[in-house]
Amino acid sequence: MDKPVLVAIVAPLIGHLTQSIQLAKLILEKNNQLSISLLVIKVPIDPQGTNKIQTFIDGCNVERLHFHHLPQPENTDNWTSHRGLFVNQLLEFQKLHVREYVSKIKGLCGFLLDVMTTTMIDVADEFQVPSYIFCTSGAGFIGLMLYVQSLQDDHNQDTIELFKTSKELIAPCFLQPIPVSVLPIIITDKLQWSIRMHKWAQQYRRAKGIIVNTFAALEDYALKSFLKGSAYGKSGVPQIYPIGPILNRFESKIKNQSEIMEWLDNQPAKSVVLLSFGSLGSFQLDQVKEIANGLEQSGQRFLWVLRQPPKEKGGFPTEYENVELVLPEGFLDRTASIGKVVGWVPQLAVLSHFAVGGFVSHCGWNSILESIWCGVPIATWPLAAEQELNAFQLVKELGIAVEISLDYNEAMQHQLVKAEQIGKGVRQLMDGENEVRKRVQEISGKSRAAVQEGGSSHLCFENLMQTICRIFQNGSLVPS
Repeated sequence: MDKPVLVAIVAPLIGHLTQSIQLAKLILEKNNQLSISLLVIKVPIDPQGTNKIQTFIDGCNVERLHFHHLPQPENTDNWTSHRGLFVNQLLEFQKLHVREYVSKIKGLCGFLLDVMTTTMIDVADEFQVPSYIFCTSGAGFIGLMLYVQSLQDDHNQDTIELFKTSKELIAPCFLQPIPVSVLPIIITDKLQWSIRMHKWAQQYRRAKGIIVNTFAALEDYALKSFLKGSAYGKSGVPQIYPIGPILNRFESKIKNQSEIMEWLDNQPAKSVVLLSFGSLGSFQLDQVKEIANGLEQSGQRFLWVLRQPPKEKGGFPTEYENVELVLPEGFLDRTASIGKVVGWVPQLAVLSHFAVGGFVSHCGWNSILESIWCGVPIATWPLAAEQELNAFQLVKELGIAVEISLDYNEAMQHQLVKAEQIGKGVRQLMDGENEVRKRVQEISGKSRAAVQEGGSSHLCFENLMQTICRIFQNGSLVPS
């Protein structure tokens, strides 16, 4: 009798992949009859990112987790130069290859997708198996997407015009009105909403369930709002499973990791501020200089992850060959005793280090959860995607972060964040007596309690596994 197989299809971004593999590991640990086949998608215009993903996969040894590499398109010259839309085209291209691969699987029991690969629900439906969506963002973001989609589809509202004429949006998943200035550009931009996000939100509703990397104590208000399904439109909301925090514990070694950790070992406790803006985060030269000057003005010890902007429009950031060329003259010499500038860090290991006392972050959801878990307060500096919304949530809704910026977006022509503002934010962040630090310590304890036996996330995960296991019985597929 064929063993049940769950097919996982994840966006070709390192943050999505690492979290999805962690989820797969948890699922496999819970059910020793199940196997998971993860389909690997490579992005031709992001060779460094592809190499990182491959290095990560090479170092991943999880029993009954198998990787299958989908073929790359031979020619993408006529594809869009927009990074997000390129990935969208890539996923549509891969549908045929996914069908071919899945058709050969005996014992197929379902699809595990993420928020960017929902187009594959079409394939799951063809094979008459359920889909589960894993959201690597928060519950607030999922709620916002579903609510805006409902405004358009159920209430015939032109949401793009609504955002142009309104200053704020009242959504059921947020306690406070959301300033339009912090709404994700993927929702307010007509092209991105119409081509990608509107369809994604519609596809979320087709899933058997939505697994969210969050926990009840962090997003209690948003999670409770889903119980009032009518607030999100006529078709309601799939079952929501908050099972986080799921953290990336598979971090692969980087070439200068030992050097970074040794440097941290020699710093006083809670004295270092980490500046890291994710694998997709980068700044132009004028903003880099402001950050450097702001760090000097703050007088704080720092570990700064600095990445080179894409050389072509729509491309992906890379590591600098020589960071000295983009920093103010003499900066590295003047800060040699208190600072370090690098191209990449093992982030969870760094945040866990006793020397790290603050985190200037782009507010990607994975980074937020890692920071909370480690009890390290954040200073917000969002750059793209839903990060502005996350920053608003951290500062205004939850009170567990300080603000450097809430509405900066690398795709918009914003004014520079000046050195004085950066220095002030860093000093406030590193103040050992501020209330934010105390709140983060409290929520950190709750994050750890959530995943312990009997905790809210643990119980929710048990419920999820019971639901998944109903799909098959003794290796045979049965209706759920």
